[in-house]
Amino acid sequence: MLPYGKVALAPHRHVPLWFRHHVAIGDSAMASVVSVISQKGGAGKTTVAQCLAIEALRQGMAAAIIDADPQKSASDWGSQREQAGIDAPAVISLGTRSLRTVVKELQDRGASLIVIDTPPHSAPAINAALEVSTGAAMVTRPNPMDIRALEATWAIVDRMKKPSATIFTQTPPGNRAKALSLALGRLKELGIPHCPTPLTYTLSYPYAQAEALAIQEREPTSKARAEVAEVWAWLRRKAIV
Repeated sequence: MLPYGKVALAPHRHVPLWFRHHVAIGDSAMASVVSVISQKGGAGKTTVAQCLAIEALRQGMAAAIIDADPQKSASDWGSQREQAGIDAPAVISLGTRSLRTVVKELQDRGASLIVIDTPPHSAPAINAALEVSTGAAMVTRPNPMDIRALEATWAIVDRMKKPSATIFTQTPPGNRAKALSLALGRLKELGIPHCPTPLTYTLSYPYAQAEALAIQEREPTSKARAEVAEVWAWLRRKAIV
C-alpha cells in the first residue's frame, strides 16, 4: 500500500507530488485504464470507482481516479482526503482537457491503474472514455429501471470490444434477494457479463463517504469489505482492471 501523508498540489494540475517526484518519468509500463459506467444516476458508480482505486493501492499499485462526471463527487471526495492528509489515490478533475491527455500524463508518471468515473446520461462521454480504456465496469442496481438503462450501456460497451462486466450494487439483503435473481435472469437473456459477487446494500458506504474514506479503509474486516475484495479479484482474473 502506498504511504499516506500530506501532499501539496502541483501548480495548475490536480496531481499529487508523489506522482511528480516519487515516480521517474518515462519508467512506467502501460497502465490498466478502467471506465466505470452507469447511465442511471445514483447507481453507485462513483463509490465503485473509489473502491477499485483503494483496492489497487492496497495491492501496492499506484492508482488514480479521473473524475469526468460534472457532479464532481469523486473530486470532492479527493479534496476532503487531501484536507485530512491522505494523499492517495490521486483524483483529477477532467475539466476541459481531453481524457487521452490526462491518461497519458498519469501513465508517464507511473500510474498502474487509472479509474475513469464517467458521467451518467451521456453516450458521447462514455464512448470517449472507452476509447482510452483497457476495460469497463458497468454499475447497476438490481431493479427493472436500472436494467433497462444497462441495456443501453451494454450496446455501447459491446461495440468497443473491451473486457467488461456488470457489477451489481445496493443489492437487497436476505429474503429480498429475489430482485437480484430476476436481474440476473435478464442479463443472461441479453448475454451481458456480470461479476458473480454483488455489493450488498449497507449504510457503511455513505458513512465511509462522509469520512472521505472507502469501505475498505473504514471497515477493513466487514462483509462489505470482503465483497469488494472478491469483486476486485474477479475483475483482475478477467483482465478488466
